[in-house]
Amino acid sequence: MKRTTSLIATMVAIPFILGACSDSNDDASSTPAEESPTSTDDGVEDEIADTGATTEEGEDQLDLVVGDTAIMHSNIASFEFTLNSVDMVEEIDGEMPELDGYIIASITIKNIGDEPIDALETSRTFEYTDFLEGSGMPDDSEWYDEYDGVEGEIPPGDEMTGTAVYQGYIDEENHLRVKPGLTGISAINDATFTFTRDELEN
Repeated sequence: MKRTTSLIATMVAIPFILGACSDSNDDASSTPAEESPTSTDDGVEDEIADTGATTEEGEDQLDLVVGDTAIMHSNIASFEFTLNSVDMVEEIDGEMPELDGYIIASITIKNIGDEPIDALETSRTFEYTDFLEGSGMPDDSEWYDEYDGVEGEIPPGDEMTGTAVYQGYIDEENHLRVKPGLTGISAINDATFTFTRDELEN
């Protein structure tokens, strides 16, 4: 009799045990797991991309003066651009300027990238202006025999020094800057050299 009673009690208890287990499993499956604080692969890639963009674009250098070197990183090349000296002349090869004068700049370009760069095209990354809100003038050294501009290819690790020739108005403050069209599309970082009328006339 005791054995029969024990068997009946066991049979009655089993459904309750199974029901309790089922509820426990349901609760576990219905509770959302806490999100892991570890970063995903996408996050890592984004971080690398951000770092890469900063390195590739370089830093803006807007307060440079004569004698300084701008470190430039474009989407196709990396180079250093040094403004060694500036001068102003009233004529070149017997030709008078259409504006206030010719601005003569001694420049050095060093290739710090992995591929050869064209010296003149690199020089023309910069332009002269007396007014930062206005337009600028390119290096026209190739049109004058009196000055040796930078020409030809500069291999990685090499540098070239020559004369850039600009024509423009002369103000109390004047500038050599990266062309706004290039910085506007983030093709290269920005750089600006500033020099005075006195520096041009001395």
